[in-house]
Amino acid sequence: MSYNIQNMKTLSQYRTEQIQLVQPSIWKRIYQLRSGETVLMTMTYPKLFSTLAVVEGFGETWEFQKPSIWKSNLEIKKKGNQLPFAKFSVEKWGWGGTFELPNGERIEYIFKIWKSVNELYSQQKNKLISFKRVSLWKTSINVMIERESELIEKNPWIIMVVYYVMLERRQQAHGASM
Repeated sequence: MSYNIQNMKTLSQYRTEQIQLVQPSIWKRIYQLRSGETVLMTMTYPKLFSTLAVVEGFGETWEFQKPSIWKSNLEIKKKGNQLPFAKFSVEKWGWGGTFELPNGERIEYIFKIWKSVNELYSQQKNKLISFKRVSLWKTSINVMIERESELIEKNPWIIMVVYYVMLERRQQAHGASM
């Protein structure tokens, strides 16, 4: 998939627009972050049963996956690099986690099951992004950029990692009910 980098806005410039995470086809493991018809980022799984996800957008490509099937943490690296530059550590009981970014920077992911809240916060406890499910039956999720953040601008892939975690949690819930 190609992106027009010259006309590309930054993620913060979409604050006033409706942004959605969608799965265009239920038959394919392809997910998109969209503003209207504009695709901002795409997340794909190159292999059928793999935990490796590839995210393309904003002129870059990232990969993330679990370093072990026994751990819920994720390692994030730029495509083609061997070593991760960031990681996502899941908190106890899976109620959120922490993104550990370069230079010791962190972003906190909060999940509150009873309120169906998924939010990202800065180290200063400022809400950066919130996610809201459109309906119980669809995988479509509204994404609201609450404030400008240099960390989110430099790491837009964080949105797709949160979606990855949400999809995984939903899949585990469906597996447990069967």
